[in-house]
Amino acid sequence: MDARPFEAMLGTFDTLVVWDYTTLEGLPALPEDRPVEVIGWSMGVWAAGQVLAGAQVARATAVNGTPWPIDETRGIPPAVFEGTLKGFSEVGLLRFRRRMCGGAAALKAFEAVAPERSTEALRAELAALGEGYARLGPGNFTWNRAFAAESDRIFPVEAQVAAFPAAQVVPGAHWVPELFTQLLRGEEP
Repeated sequence: MDARPFEAMLGTFDTLVVWDYTTLEGLPALPEDRPVEVIGWSMGVWAAGQVLAGAQVARATAVNGTPWPIDETRGIPPAVFEGTLKGFSEVGLLRFRRRMCGGAAALKAFEAVAPERSTEALRAELAALGEGYARLGPGNFTWNRAFAAESDRIFPVEAQVAAFPAAQVVPGAHWVPELFTQLLRGEEP
């Protein structure tokens, strides 16, 4: 991702959107003078868990991701992750986004705000995420709540519930713009 898909969803909060986990170095420090809420999505749940361990946050919300992103029972099955990485191309990206959005109609809406990143950059990031998880493991960060979309075809809902037994299962696919809009505007889903 990049910030583009989220721009229309933002409310009145100061918001920092973080993406490109090719390296976990160089992320800005969290402000210490006001409460901070963290929303991690997809592989960002793992990445946030790596860089925010020990950080003071008011609330941490995981959406359609887990601290075990490549895991047979609590994440994406390793064979599926490796197949996605191996087949990553323009065609593979389109297929991935269709699965991420839950079908052709939602994909069309997503394409209007799709990230402006090259396929090569996305593939490099995916490879770095796999290598990072293999090297660092799940991290040590506490998520206060989790949302798992019932039709997620990227992170299986069963895996998310295995990782977060108290996860709230919500309607939608991996990309859930309605939920993100509510969360980014401080509304309770």
